[in-house]
Amino acid sequence: MIYHPRPSPIAAAMYQLRDLGVDAIILHGPSGCCFRTARLLELDGVRVFTSNIDENAIVFGASENLKRALDYAINYLKNELKKEKPMIGIVGTCASMIIGEDLWEFVNDDRAIIIPVEVHSGSGDNTVGAIKAMESALKLGIIDEKEFERQKFLLKKATEIEKTRGMAKKEYIKPTYDDDLNEAIKALKGLKKKNAKIACVLNAKKETAYLFAHPLIVLNKYFNCVNIANLDTNKGLPKIRRDAKNILNRFKADYITGGLDEYPITGEKAVEILNDLDVDAVVVSGVPHALPIEKIDKDVVKIGISDGPRTYHPIKEIYNYAIVELDAHAKVLGKRDIVKSRFGEILDYTLRDAVQPL
Repeated sequence: MIYHPRPSPIAAAMYQLRDLGVDAIILHGPSGCCFRTARLLELDGVRVFTSNIDENAIVFGASENLKRALDYAINYLKNELKKEKPMIGIVGTCASMIIGEDLWEFVNDDRAIIIPVEVHSGSGDNTVGAIKAMESALKLGIIDEKEFERQKFLLKKATEIEKTRGMAKKEYIKPTYDDDLNEAIKALKGLKKKNAKIACVLNAKKETAYLFAHPLIVLNKYFNCVNIANLDTNKGLPKIRRDAKNILNRFKADYITGGLDEYPITGEKAVEILNDLDVDAVVVSGVPHALPIEKIDKDVVKIGISDGPRTYHPIKEIYNYAIVELDAHAKVLGKRDIVKSRFGEILDYTLRDAVQPL
């Protein structure tokens, strides 16, 4: 049992619909449901509406609320965004699912492509919401069976990583806002004096790579680096491929381990590559606990960079230094180019005064 807050299946469904390319999402529930996710997705160009269920609708049914919200959303998208046939996701909430609302009731609307996702916060792990979104997309012919099975496999692997190596591995993990930033920079300065070679590994989840690539780009300014990244531009839904291409314009990868949505499995390949390299340090940015870093058969300095204060302790168990980037996901939404990270900016400033760039 996990007793600290965990990501919501509702939020995961919404992000997965974003990846599918929806123009808008209607949350069939009270206006406050998944408030933060809704606001963040607006930054990424997805319009989010709610059916504004109240106590009366919970008792007597909320179908009319959903119909009104759908009519409004379609008119808005056609008039404001000039979308002739918009794609709209309808996502369940605890309120609508508990009272048994039928999200598929309006799926045959000729005015829009409707993708219903029957999910609520008690559906299970957050990835359940993403899988349910893929199930609906498959049923409607938006994706094929091959892509569905690929997505389902990766999402289940992501849950496995979090439960065995991440912030769901213990009943309660205390958030830690102090990290090893100063100690890591001191170690890097010492490595620079020895003319050390560093392996920079980007193993990031989807669009968070815009931020997690930044400290690696900075390291490349000052060190002899070899770069490993999950930036395969031929893997994933169209948005995922575009993001990978954008990052490759700024971060040269010597080795490609897979796609941006394959971060739960690309860590194994990264370690295989690392074991064939002669390096003095390894810096892993994104989801460092997805790398079985303990399998590296040489004595090297290991630095892990991730987001979320509850990830510090799991990373610290297997890395020499753990760096926490707060609100990484919020900072990258809507971006299409590299976003500066806290660690990267401090590292650049510190090394600029201490050593000459290459």
